[in-house]
Amino acid sequence: MTSLILAAALAAGAARGAAAPAPDPVSGAVLNLSCMEALAAIGQPHLAGVFSFISEKDSPAAFADLTAHDAKALKRYVQKEDKDFKAAGGITSWDHEALMFVLALYSGPLASTFAKPSGSVLTRINELSLAPTLSLEAVAARRKK
Repeated sequence: MTSLILAAALAAGAARGAAAPAPDPVSGAVLNLSCMEALAAIGQPHLAGVFSFISEKDSPAAFADLTAHDAKALKRYVQKEDKDFKAAGGITSWDHEALMFVLALYSGPLASTFAKPSGSVLTRINELSLAPTLSLEAVAARRKK
């Protein structure tokens, strides 16, 4: 009887394994360069390994959640974005999404659980979220001028 139950469990497990889709080898393995710059700006470049497991489309939201929990990191990130805006006249689309997620977090029901940044930081986030979006290459090229 025990061997019959084990055989059935093994067969069910084999059938489930064959039907399961293969993991996408590229998914989560590519780290957006804007994300890497943002992590470096907040002094957390070692988190790049963690962010490589997050899909590229979800990385702005994950970064926003990370900075929403650390007001100092958020302030450093906004300062980086402000410098980019002044140098290039815009920000990258990845950064735009991250800033929009930060605003959504601070205006949502979880806002009371986050460390509140200063009013000037929130004002600057609002202003930067309205900035034109540029490619990372364009922003990087204009930074050097």
